[in-house]
Amino acid sequence: MKAIITVIGRDQVGIMHAVSGVLKDLSVNIEDVTQTIMQEYFT
Repeated sequence: MKAIITVIGRDQVGIMHAVSGVLKDLSVNIEDVTQTIMQEYFT
């Protein structure tokens, strides 16, 4: 199974660390990452 996960929120240090930690705990393999900062928001 493949899934697309979208995370949107105010930019801050540790967003990717937190998200990837949850995915690791669920044994999810991350195959690709795209990050964008739009004004003060992480998408």
